[in-house]
Order: sequence, then structure tokens, then C-alpha cells
Amino acid sequence: MDTSVIESVERIRAADPEDMLGRIKELPKQIQGAWQVTRAAQLPPAYGDVRNITVIGMGGSAIGGDLAAALLADELKVPMSVHRDYGLPAFIGRDSLVIASSYSGNTEETLSAFEEARKRGAKVLALTTGGTLATQARAANYPVVTFSYKARPRATLGYSLGLVLGSLTRLGLTRDLSADIDAAIADLAKLEERVHEGARTNDAKKLAIQLYGRVIFAYGAGVMGVMARRVKGQWNENAKNWSAYDVMSELNHNAVVGFPNPQIAREAITVLLLRSDRDNPRHKIRFDVTRELLDRASIQHKSLQFGGTNLLSEVLQMTLFTDYVSFYVALLNGADPSPNTAIDYLKDRLAKG
Repeated sequence: MDTSVIESVERIRAADPEDMLGRIKELPKQIQGAWQVTRAAQLPPAYGDVRNITVIGMGGSAIGGDLAAALLADELKVPMSVHRDYGLPAFIGRDSLVIASSYSGNTEETLSAFEEARKRGAKVLALTTGGTLATQARAANYPVVTFSYKARPRATLGYSLGLVLGSLTRLGLTRDLSADIDAAIADLAKLEERVHEGARTNDAKKLAIQLYGRVIFAYGAGVMGVMARRVKGQWNENAKNWSAYDVMSELNHNAVVGFPNPQIAREAITVLLLRSDRDNPRHKIRFDVTRELLDRASIQHKSLQFGGTNLLSEVLQMTLFTDYVSFYVALLNGADPSPNTAIDYLKDRLAKG
């Protein structure tokens, strides 16, 4: 392992030609931008009178919907879910709000689900930078909320989350979250001082060095269970690294039994336990016991937790920190954190049929 690649600002920038690090740093700016966009958006009041909410999207465009649903689970009066696939579940109809989230506007699964929502007469809202989704949504007289931000879709979480939260607030489906967002952004500023590339004592770099060469399993409960999925994806796409995730309490009903084998897992796997000050008390006990079981199986594990003014703050701090770590791991792996050549290859093959 050559750690010099992450030791100086000059080496880091040379290894990051598309400036993925710049996009990671702009998480607070993205959230603020998304909030301003939704404040100015023209949304039909009738869209607030629905029986269910479904976000349709894939990858980085879908995870914002997952986080929004988890953050608002105790507040929303109607069920909210995320659909990552072609078509739509049968329950979606005229009394449904379908939020089509696609950074490019050209994701084929999202366009398929959008078309099905249109046929069923659902209330459809498009969140995108443009593309086919914006064109088709406008042609169908649906509201379209557009934003301009050049980045890889996975590096736009502030928009994919902020636009959904902002839209739900504007439609009266949840309380005004402005104060929560302001407090969360203030907390992010404090964390940035500890993880940016020029920091003398950099916790993100230290953890990246410890996790280099490891397969990362991310565990979380509640909203941190969604974060576990996010971490897994960032290790895949940024670090070009194997990773997996699991969710508490379900993992206590199966995964814990598999800890002892195969023996090579001891040399290959590190479990990241994503914790929250607001974890269910029973989950807190479960995490403690899960750590004991990992120790018995000699499986390396580390806990991550950030105190925040509110749950949104904890989520955004966990996002910022783990994004930095995945970025530093990419450089240790000798990888450019931006390109997704495997996904580009897959899309090319799909286009050829």
C-alpha cells in the first residue's frame, strides 16, 4: 500500500482528474440548492392529496428517496416507498404520487415506470436535469423540477434527497424542514474541518488506510440501514471495491450465524457498524451483542457515529464522512474514483440488445 497518494493535496488532485472530491465537499451546497429549487417550483396542490407515495429511480437517484422515506417514517401519514425496476407495483393508481427521480432523465427503468404511471393516471412529479424524462413529463403536462449540477449521479445525493424532502414539504405532506436543514448544514461545516484533504489530523484518511484491501460489510438500523446501502454503493462505484450491506434487526436473525465461516473471512472482511444517537434502544443492545459475536468469530469491525442536532444532520455527516473514506480508498486502490467503465460497458451491451 502506497499511502503517499493521499498524503498531499497535490497528489490527491492529480489522482482525481474529474474532481470527485470537489463534488463530495459540495454536499451542503447541494442541499441548499435543492431546497431553493423546490421553494420556487410550481406544484399542484392536488398532489398533496394522495394515499401513497412512490419514488421511482435507480442508483444515486433512488437513494435520496430511500433516505427521505426513512427520515420521515414517523411523520408521513401515507406510506412511502422506492421502486427500483421496470413497470410499477399494482397498487399505484390515480390516488398515488409518483416521484420520478433521474439525474440524466434517460434511465430506462425509470422511464418504463414513468410510462406505466402515466397510463394509470397517477399524479407524477419529475425531478431531473433534463433528458427524455423532462421531455415526456412536460408533454404529459406533469410538473417538472429541474436542476443544473454537473456530476456523477452518485455524487448528487444532496439534490436527490433535498428535492424529495423539499417537494414533500411544499405539498404539505410533511412539516417544514427548513430549520432541520439549516442545523444539519451547520453541523456539516464542523465535520468538514476534520476530513478534507488538507486536514492535519484526518480521520477519513486514517480509516481508509485501515480499510484498504478489505471487503466492507456495512450494517445499520432504521435510517442508518439505508445509509448502509449507500456506503455499499459508494465503495463499489468510488473505490472500485467489493462491498455488501445488511440491516438490523434482520441481520440478527440470519447473518450472525454465518460469521465463523469461511476462515478466509477473517483476513478479508471488515464490518462497519453505522450507529445513531437515535437508534431504537433494543437496536443499541443488538449492536453490542453483534460486536461480541464478531469478536468471537475474529471478524474485524469498526463503529461510526456522529452526534447531530437532528437525524438529518446525522445522515448527512455519515454521508460526507463515508464518501471521503471511499474516495481515499479509491486512490489507495490506484483507481480514478469517477469513471464507471463496467456500467458503461453494460449499458452499451443493453443498447445492442
